[in-house]
Amino acid sequence: MQYGGSAFVETRMEIPHMDPARVLALLLCVLGCFGPGALAQPVDDPRAQASAKIQWVTPEIKAPRVSLHTFDSAAAKAKVSYHLYTPAAYAAPENKDRRFPVVYWLHGSGGGGAGIAKVAAHFDAAIEAGKTPPCLVVFVNGLVEGMYVDWKDGTAPLETVIVKDLVPHVDASYRTIAAREGRMLDGFSMGGYGSARLGFKYPEMFRAVSIVGAGPMQAELIQAPRAGRKRAAEVLAKVYGGDQAYFRAVSPRVLAEQNAEAIAKGSLVRMVIGDKDETFAPNKDFHEHLERLKIPHTWTVLPGIEHDPMGVLSAMGDDNWAFYRAAFGEPPATPAKPAEAAKPALAPGKAITRAIKVGTLDRRSLVYIPRGYDAARPTPVVVVFHGGGGNPETMVSFSGLNDKADEAGFIVVYPYGTGRLPNRLLTFNGGNCCGYAMDNNIDDVGFTRAMLDDLATVANVDANRVYATGMSNGGIMAYRVASELADRFAAIAPVGGPMGTETCKPTRPVAIMHFHGTADANAPFNGGQGVGHPLTNVRPVFLSVQHSLDQWIKANGCGQPPEIVQLPDSAADGMTVKRTTWGGGKDGTEVVLIEITGGGHTWPGREPPLEML
Repeated sequence: MQYGGSAFVETRMEIPHMDPARVLALLLCVLGCFGPGALAQPVDDPRAQASAKIQWVTPEIKAPRVSLHTFDSAAAKAKVSYHLYTPAAYAAPENKDRRFPVVYWLHGSGGGGAGIAKVAAHFDAAIEAGKTPPCLVVFVNGLVEGMYVDWKDGTAPLETVIVKDLVPHVDASYRTIAAREGRMLDGFSMGGYGSARLGFKYPEMFRAVSIVGAGPMQAELIQAPRAGRKRAAEVLAKVYGGDQAYFRAVSPRVLAEQNAEAIAKGSLVRMVIGDKDETFAPNKDFHEHLERLKIPHTWTVLPGIEHDPMGVLSAMGDDNWAFYRAAFGEPPATPAKPAEAAKPALAPGKAITRAIKVGTLDRRSLVYIPRGYDAARPTPVVVVFHGGGGNPETMVSFSGLNDKADEAGFIVVYPYGTGRLPNRLLTFNGGNCCGYAMDNNIDDVGFTRAMLDDLATVANVDANRVYATGMSNGGIMAYRVASELADRFAAIAPVGGPMGTETCKPTRPVAIMHFHGTADANAPFNGGQGVGHPLTNVRPVFLSVQHSLDQWIKANGCGQPPEIVQLPDSAADGMTVKRTTWGGGKDGTEVVLIEITGGGHTWPGREPPLEML
C-alpha cells in the first residue's frame, strides 16, 4: 500500500542471513558478560524481535545544506535518525542570535529517503528567492510504513518518538522558535495523513498543518485507494493490531472531532490534492468533514495532477509559499530600523521614491507620507496600483488619494509597473492582464511583498491595516495580491478591474469592495473582450465582475443573502449607484459591489488620462 509516490520511495536494504549457531553464541556472550538482567525482555518475546527489525536509523542522504543526525529516543529505547535542511541565513554572522521556524516534513510510505534532496532543493530555491522566510526543515524518519502513530502492539511508538523526543531535541539543539508559532507540519501522502493526525491531536504544539495528497483518510482501512484489500489488511495488522476500532480512534477524522474548538481557534490548516489522484474521494470527504466541524481551512484542487509529490509542489507554484508566510509571518530580510531613527528621512506631506532589487530587476515605488505622520505610532498603508500604461505620477493626480491620506492619516504607496520605456506604458502582471508584465511573467507579487518589507524599514507601519486599490490593470493586480498575499492585506478596493485569475486561494479572509461601471467598454462588466488600449491595440479578454465576486464570496465564507441598497443623491449625469453587500464572512469580512449604472472605465468622479485607459 504505497502512499508515498515514486519520488519518496526508498529501496529497502536486505539483511544477510546469519548462522543460527552464531546468533546463539552472541546471546550467550551477552548473558555471560552482563548478567541475566541485561536483556529487557526474553529473547523469544515477539515484540522484542519485531522492534529489533525497525529501521530507526536510516542511510545518509547527501544533498546541499542537508545533514544526517541522530538522537537518543526514550520512547524507542534506541537512537533515531533525522535529516536536517539548514538555510544559508542560519549560518550568516549577522543572524547569530536569530531564531528560525521549523518545518517537520513527513514523508510518504517507502521510507522517504529518495525525496529528501528534491524537497530540500525546493525549499532552498524559494528561500533564496525571498518567497518564504528562512526556516529549518526536519525530515522525520517515519519508517517505511510507520503511519506516524504509536503502533498498537507497542513495537514502534512513532508518534511519541516525534512529539516527546524529536521536537524537544530539535529545540534544544538548534536556534529554533521553540513555540507553536514556530512549528509547522507538512507532508505528502502518508505524510499528509501524519500531518493531520499530529496537528489535530497537538494543536498547542503546531501552528500550521499542511495536508497534501493525504492517505489513508477513509473511515475504515479495508481497501486503500492506491492498494488492494491484501495490502490494506497487512498495514492494518502491523500498525493497528488488525483493529478497525483502533484505526478509527487514532484517525485524523476522530481527532478533529475531539479537538475542533482548539484547532479552529489558532491553527492554520490547508488541504491540497490533485483531481487525478486516486485518494481524491476520501480527501474530499475529509474536507467536507472539516467544514461540518467548522474548522477553517483551505481546500485546493489541482487540475490534471496525479499522486505525485513533486508534481503537486510544482503545480502549487508560489501559492505554496503563501501558506508558509501566513504561518511564520514575514519579517524583513534585514532588521527594521526603529521608527525614530527613520523619522529624518520622512517628511510629512512629501513623497519619497524607494528603490529595491527584486531578483535581477530594479523596482521602484513612490511613497507619500501624510501630514501629521507620527513615527511613534503604527500607521495604516494603502497600496495603489496604477492602470495599464500609467505610472504613479498620473495615479496621484487621478485618484486624489494624497489629500485623503492627509485627512485620514495613512501612508500611500504607488508601485511602478514594468515596461519597455522607463516611465511610460507600464503594466502589472495580474494574471491574464496586462501587456509587458504579463508577457514577460514579471513577479509583481514578489515585488509587492519586497516593497512592503522595505517600507517597514523606514516607516512605522501598522501591519494589520494594509490595504490595496487600483484602477483597471491596477484593480486586477489588487485582486492578485489579495489572493497570493492574503497574510499582508486586510482588504482591497479594485476599480474597473476584475480578477485576472479564474480562482482565488487566500490563506485567510480578505474583505473586498469592487467599483465598476456597467457601461465600461475597456473591462466589460459582464466579461469578454474589451476595446483595448488606444496606444497599444491590445484587447484583453476579461472575466466578469460577478465571477470575481463569487470567488471571494466563497473564499471568505459569506453566507448571508445579499443586501442591496440604492445610494442616495447618485442620479447625476443619468447614472445611479447601487451597493450590494454579501456579509457573514469569516473574521467579519464582507464582499461589496459598488455598481455604477451607466458608468464607464474610470475612477468614479474623474476623467481618466489617456495613458491610463
